[in-house]
Amino acid sequence: MSGATGGGTATRGREGGFRTGIVGVLLRIEVLKTVKRRAFWVAIGVFAAFNAMSAIENVRSAHLYDRASYALPGAWPQIVFGLTGPGTFFIAVLMILLVAPEFSWRTGRQNVIDGLSKERLYGGKVMVLAGLVMLFVVTVVSIGVGGTLFSPSEGGPEFIRSTDLSYLAGSVLNLLTFGSAGLMLSALVRSAGPGLGVLFLYLIVEEAISGLTMRGGERLRELAEFLPYNLAQDLGDDLAHYPEVLAGVNADRAERGAAPLEFLDVEVMAIAVLSYSAIFLLTAFLSMRKRDL
Repeated sequence: MSGATGGGTATRGREGGFRTGIVGVLLRIEVLKTVKRRAFWVAIGVFAAFNAMSAIENVRSAHLYDRASYALPGAWPQIVFGLTGPGTFFIAVLMILLVAPEFSWRTGRQNVIDGLSKERLYGGKVMVLAGLVMLFVVTVVSIGVGGTLFSPSEGGPEFIRSTDLSYLAGSVLNLLTFGSAGLMLSALVRSAGPGLGVLFLYLIVEEAISGLTMRGGERLRELAEFLPYNLAQDLGDDLAHYPEVLAGVNADRAERGAAPLEFLDVEVMAIAVLSYSAIFLLTAFLSMRKRDL
């Protein structure tokens, strides 16, 4: 019995080591590919510069105006905006620029010829997506929190509040969804230029559809709220996560005779964008698995 148990343990150990080894190999392959791409460094540099300029402006305003504050936890909406605003577009564009050329350059095909399965090749692209999401979050939080250290504003007793975590989590989900869309377009279109064209064309078309639904009935407007870009905009809006701020804004709108702003429940929006992300990732997987590389 002890021999059989020992053999089973050894087998499980070898299988675990094999899986860990494959993950390490895939990670090493994708890291080497990514860091050699000029598009990666340019996009990350521009993204970091945008957030740095935003932090500098917030610190400058805190020094110049008493009413302006840039200290934690109150500064989190300003910090996280770097993810909700430009971050979603940057990650979609970067995924297309990193993944789509592999089909035209035949590097993905060569990886398969060298012994990598299509499933593992796809797994490597998902690692790229996860890595970019983490990199974007770390970049924004590091720059934003670092900027608060130079602000004269006094912070509160908490470092981060539950509403801040909700806003941050919603922004991360938006990054995942847009990055998944970028991966899907890369797998379907297989060329960076046309892939970017399809991305921006879709955004224009959805915006036009949303405008048309505003003239339709209530049912159409409710359905339009679940379009991918509309969902991302609402989930990335700080008012959806800070009810006290939303109440103040709506009180001001009521005084001016304007209709109040309304949002779907954050949980509903989170489930919806996760569903879109799953659909995008599944579509990309099926395309890479069934089509010739």
